[in-house]
Amino acid sequence: MKKFLAMSFVLFLSGAIWAQEHPNVEYKIKGKDLICIIDKDLPQESLDSLLATFGLRQDSLALMWKNGLANQQLWKVADLKSDKIVLHKSLQKLVGKASSQRDMLFLLGEEDYLTRPADYTYGVNHFKKPGVIQLDNGLTRFYLKVEGLRPESVYLSGSFNDWSTSATALSRCDTGYYVDLKLEAGPHLYKYILDGYWLLDPRNLKSEFDNMGNENSLYFNYNYRFFLANQAGVEAVSWASSANYWNKNPMRTCKGGWELNLYLKEGTHAYKFVVDDKWILDPKNSVRRMDDEGNFNSFVSIGDTFYFYYPFDLDAETVHVTGDFNLWSRSELSMEKSDTGWVLPYVLPAGNYEYKFIVNKASEFKLDPLNPLRIGRAPYQNSVLCIEPNTEFFYPLVNGVEEVILTGSFIDWREDGFRPSKEMDGWHADVHLPKGKSTYRFIVNGHWTQDPNNPLYEPNEYQEFNSVIWVK
Repeated sequence: MKKFLAMSFVLFLSGAIWAQEHPNVEYKIKGKDLICIIDKDLPQESLDSLLATFGLRQDSLALMWKNGLANQQLWKVADLKSDKIVLHKSLQKLVGKASSQRDMLFLLGEEDYLTRPADYTYGVNHFKKPGVIQLDNGLTRFYLKVEGLRPESVYLSGSFNDWSTSATALSRCDTGYYVDLKLEAGPHLYKYILDGYWLLDPRNLKSEFDNMGNENSLYFNYNYRFFLANQAGVEAVSWASSANYWNKNPMRTCKGGWELNLYLKEGTHAYKFVVDDKWILDPKNSVRRMDDEGNFNSFVSIGDTFYFYYPFDLDAETVHVTGDFNLWSRSELSMEKSDTGWVLPYVLPAGNYEYKFIVNKASEFKLDPLNPLRIGRAPYQNSVLCIEPNTEFFYPLVNGVEEVILTGSFIDWREDGFRPSKEMDGWHADVHLPKGKSTYRFIVNGHWTQDPNNPLYEPNEYQEFNSVIWVK
């Protein structure tokens, strides 16, 4: 079943066309669309009257759904169920202008139901027979074998096309239907739609459930290949990594040795091969680092390189980087000394990371003197590294304000949250936020307050308001 972000709301816009509250209508936001779910458990005359407020007639719904048509009010039929009618309309089509902050109040529910896959660090597919194939030309082919009667329509819907019911049609071939798509590396959820019926991929043994009880097929578009050359007398080879919590993942035989094709998330990952229960380093990989127990692991990195730089203590014997991205290991990340300071190239995915430097393996961790963004309260503070910052937070300079702390859902509402840097016009912090909705507040001189420059907010459990920000 198609999944929706469970986010009921009321949106008031002066001069806009908006549906009034009704006990049989549930409002949600999914991506850039306004979703209305109408309960069909109504007397016929009441249902007809309700649909009329959307400019719709019940006898035209099936035709609109099948052909992706919109009415004069720009409503489309997203789905027809036995008990519900699902309508959607682009939020960009709403007209009018908010006259005040309160006009833009969003009454939001819990964000339990995601429309995208979970955040996997790695993934391996499992098909009974090939159903989704990565082609040599960089495209990915989805293939569905259909026996018996020929369906009137076959569509592919998934997280890669915002769960559209009509954007991706399959073409007929000798034994079934197929479509070739350009997909990013990583996990993708999908289903087939045959004449309006939603189906799991019958060849795919991997799936993912959402919190609404819906199940979707799960496919990983690969981006990496591990290889170990043949060794005499070897019966089995596995791959184990920090990416899969050091569980053994079997490798298969191939020409010249053993291989494992998989999706590996951007970042830096430790790994080893397990050859007949013997753990070995990758003989063709020179990147090796020691953990806190004195064991060496091979390392692989995917993504852009960031350079940690520490310009002091040039007379020290060693300087190490430690942070939450490597479980605060004290020995793993040794920096190289240059003429101007200590340097370590490292790859991390987009996000916010706490870190410090360790000089001569001392018990005292040192903050990054070149990075003003920190988290925590002195003396228990860490520097914060933001990879691919996508949001700028700002609190204006006000007389009497001495301390500003940024906190929100993206750091579990820590009271000792981010410490923005103070500049001439106020406090600034550039951070990375996940896609979708985040809520936040400033703690100003110990008092919690919403962002005075953000017109979007929602009520919280303390009878106050959290500021709301959306990242596409």
